[in-house]
Amino acid sequence: MKGPPLGETVLDRVHQAMILFAAGRTEAIKRFLVEDGAGADARFWKLAQSLSALYPKDTDEKRWVDGVLARKKGWGF
Repeated sequence: MKGPPLGETVLDRVHQAMILFAAGRTEAIKRFLVEDGAGADARFWKLAQSLSALYPKDTDEKRWVDGVLARKKGWGF
């Protein structure tokens, strides 16, 4: 099953991954990042790291982006 289409910008793609994480759609995130190639772009991970540093502690957004970042190595990036 194919995941959602890739967003047009890197920010769109990071937000898509965050939304999938928030919804608990682990397999969909993996497809999106690995099979569809969103995670192959180094800018994706740099932006995700930057957003993590900017989001206030104890916010849903920080938890979501950190959740995506925590799985980076497990997905081979």
